[in-house]
Amino acid sequence: MVKTKRVKIPAVVSFLARSGTGKTTLIEKIIKILSQKGYKVSSIKHTDHNVSADIEGKDSWRHKNAGAFSTMLISKEKISFFSDVEPSADITVDGLISDFFKGSDILIVEGFKELGLKKIELARKDAGGLELRFKNDPNLLLVCADEPIGGLDVPQININDAEKISAFIEKEIILHNYDI
Repeated sequence: MVKTKRVKIPAVVSFLARSGTGKTTLIEKIIKILSQKGYKVSSIKHTDHNVSADIEGKDSWRHKNAGAFSTMLISKEKISFFSDVEPSADITVDGLISDFFKGSDILIVEGFKELGLKKIELARKDAGGLELRFKNDPNLLLVCADEPIGGLDVPQININDAEKISAFIEKEIILHNYDI
């Protein structure tokens, strides 16, 4: 019998909130906490803006600027990948996970609200108010706000308590994941 190595597919959770709520700041803290515990944490940031993370004048930028559809920069420590996307392309988180994030323990997604991902919704009284957009979404696992919100069927943790939120993610998301 030939043994095949099972490749771990990460657990996935999406953080959703109005702009200015502090999603990126909180995610940064959570990544640091979970990474320090030894987890392999990956992330995806969804944006509606056209972005370029490459550095003008560098070889990979020059390849893309010359018209390459995709280019990859590889060193012993890192891989960077830059690719154009057709406007009609059906980009799925499942496809991205299988192509880029195997081996991670958790993939933290900022955005992609329309997808059926497990969700953590954030709210701040002074950043759009405490009205939740996803309180009836069956994939909502946790609400993090700066004040308690009544009438919820999911747990709440104060948005400023990154340690407690990280512990929730570890217990309820990472440790419930399985290998495929």
